[in-house]
Amino acid sequence: MQIVYSSGIVSSLALHGRSQMAARTTLNRFVEACPLVVMSRVILDAVINEDLDAVFDEHRQRGYHRQLLYSHLTRTIAQVVLGVCKTPNQAFNKLAETIAVSKTAFYEKLKRVEPDVCRASVQYSYQRCLQMMSLLKTKRRTILSGYRCRMIDGNHLEGCDNRLKELRKTWARALPGTAVVIHDPQWNLVEDIFLIPNAHAQERTIFTDILETVERKDLIVADSHYCTIGFLTGISARNACFVIRQHGSLKGTLVSTRKSRGRTKTGRVFEQQLIIDQATGATVRRITIELDQPTQSGDTEIHILTNLPERKASAARVAEIYLLRHEIEHVFYLSTTTLTCEVKGLNYPMAALFLFCTAMIAINCRFVLFAALAAAHGRAVCETISHHSAAQEICEGCDGLHIAIPADEWQSLLPKAAAARTDFLIEVAQHLNLRRHTKTVRGPKKPPPQKTPFKNGTHVAVQKILDERN
Repeated sequence: MQIVYSSGIVSSLALHGRSQMAARTTLNRFVEACPLVVMSRVILDAVINEDLDAVFDEHRQRGYHRQLLYSHLTRTIAQVVLGVCKTPNQAFNKLAETIAVSKTAFYEKLKRVEPDVCRASVQYSYQRCLQMMSLLKTKRRTILSGYRCRMIDGNHLEGCDNRLKELRKTWARALPGTAVVIHDPQWNLVEDIFLIPNAHAQERTIFTDILETVERKDLIVADSHYCTIGFLTGISARNACFVIRQHGSLKGTLVSTRKSRGRTKTGRVFEQQLIIDQATGATVRRITIELDQPTQSGDTEIHILTNLPERKASAARVAEIYLLRHEIEHVFYLSTTTLTCEVKGLNYPMAALFLFCTAMIAINCRFVLFAALAAAHGRAVCETISHHSAAQEICEGCDGLHIAIPADEWQSLLPKAAAARTDFLIEVAQHLNLRRHTKTVRGPKKPPPQKTPFKNGTHVAVQKILDERN
């Protein structure tokens, strides 16, 4: 069965000639067999395109264009991020004819991408994906009425291979750096990113840069790493609010008795006032949750600091907002398990961080894809679709679609207007076989049985055990 285009899309296709009809037939086959591959190509083309070169020109300091454009470099690294190629070297060899530079020049460009350019690229992807979600009529989630919620967390890139000459004589791990991500939970998109090439530098070194992005009526949600007097008072000075877990180094002075404020699904909630700065008398609310189950670190209670007025958010609501931090951790989980956000062969910090930024662009595109699925099948059904299964289909079919339909034919098949392309996305999404991509739900975990050593040592033949069972 072929894809049924709406009347507006049919008029925009303007297909002429036998080759274009063959391309349309090929596209229909891909829509029926693997619609996620078609959708991902449409979305990625809308984000990773020639407009990135303008972003590069606006934010570059020392970099320049010649044969290798920034958009071409990003598109090449995106092949690694999506799992189509295992390494940048493999991606270069695959696209060498279109890149038209030597491998040395490619790697020199890769390791010298500037942090401001990487950050601007992620910001650009956020704006483009936001536009597509608006056209998809995705409903904006409200975390707290009247506030724009922004979640902050850092991701320390794992050690890479010791390929640099200076590292070949040491067993020490080579750390490429740290990325601090700002996540927008209202739209479920990565909004901004800050890069720290020096892996030994703390996240607190960029607090001033983060504060420059804080606006009035922002609500900053973060873990205890961001609990410093300067950061908290800096947020307050900008007429913004915060929900941040208290760090052990910030003691403060309690000035009221602790009062019970009910409970949440994780434990009982208490509240009292805390002076965090004796010099200025800055006072915040301290929300304490006595946990029903200890954390992985063994903590039986946690303390959350906030300057939200009580009339805006009760103590229980503040505790619930802090629990939403798992969403930014879920972004990191998806980028690690369903995308390639780190390659051990990339020693140079900016090359590794550029790869991570490209993964953040890809994860934004993934959330737009799921928004299109929600528009076609409903949000409840969309939540049952597996990110891992979707990523596998995209990885397996991406090469085939690019070979079957080259770039020039691909552009002629798609509607020109942004709204029409959004309608095209929804039509393609309707062809998804939901059974193929449903999440696997497992039952509750059972405690492992107590193990006893075998009489014959530390190993056992499995077949022997099965024979004894029968």
